[in-house]
Amino acid sequence: MAMNILTPQQLYKTAPAIFADSPDTAVSNRYGFVPTIEVVNELQNEGWYPVRAQQTHSRNHDKKHLARHMIRFRQDPDRQMTVGDSIAELVLTNSHDRSSAYQLDLGLFRLVCSNGMVTPAGDLGNIRVRHGKQVVENIIEGSLQLAGEIPHINESVEAFRSTLVSSEEAYLFAKAALNLRYGEDWQLTSPINAESLLQARRNEDKEPSLWKVFNRVQENMMKGGLIGRSSSGRSTRTRAIKSVSEDVRLNRALWQLTQEFSNLKHAQPIQTSTLNPIIEGEFHVA
Repeated sequence: MAMNILTPQQLYKTAPAIFADSPDTAVSNRYGFVPTIEVVNELQNEGWYPVRAQQTHSRNHDKKHLARHMIRFRQDPDRQMTVGDSIAELVLTNSHDRSSAYQLDLGLFRLVCSNGMVTPAGDLGNIRVRHGKQVVENIIEGSLQLAGEIPHINESVEAFRSTLVSSEEAYLFAKAALNLRYGEDWQLTSPINAESLLQARRNEDKEPSLWKVFNRVQENMMKGGLIGRSSSGRSTRTRAIKSVSEDVRLNRALWQLTQEFSNLKHAQPIQTSTLNPIIEGEFHVA
């Protein structure tokens, strides 16, 4: 599959913080500043090419070059690793305002909907690297570790694809997802209901497998555009997720929810009471 590798000019236009030449002035002397573009260039030397970038909006224009940003990388077509109907990616996030360390995750890019996901890499999870002189070396080492986890992600996807769910189970999954997005009071704060979140944007996604249910929910939540009602009763549309931190948080949480849902599905019939400990516990991630 041909891919559009982002040029430095395109990266700068989309996420100028990648090219920051200094950190926040409030950082300590122990903060080792390494501009994100150095990491991008080194990953490219290792065969991972930037294909998408975004940056969290900063109301303070002076902080624009420090804001949290995310770059998704993909290997060249001859080396791309496929996972089901998706392509494996690396997802790098960082900021220069002390709000986050360098972080590297596995990602999946689903071809049919041009939609990106973030997947915790098994027991490894993700790679976090504190700002310091060894950032580039540690990120490259982390990329090799994460690439080694791709077969395990593929096993999970195959399990999701082979797991059929009833309409009632899909409804419970969507309710759990709304809890992740809007909190425990989602029935009061969410502009949409579970049925809306389960809408299929294409016929092939109507299949009653856990993989397709996850994809419908994830795409609708991340891309927005669903018609709903505001708390005042006015007609509204959900917004796409633009925040880098919320993008990564929700993607990770939805993947973990799907994994746990799959485990429970094979152990016993899924009920609301079965999901409550999951929703109220480990899926409230920052």
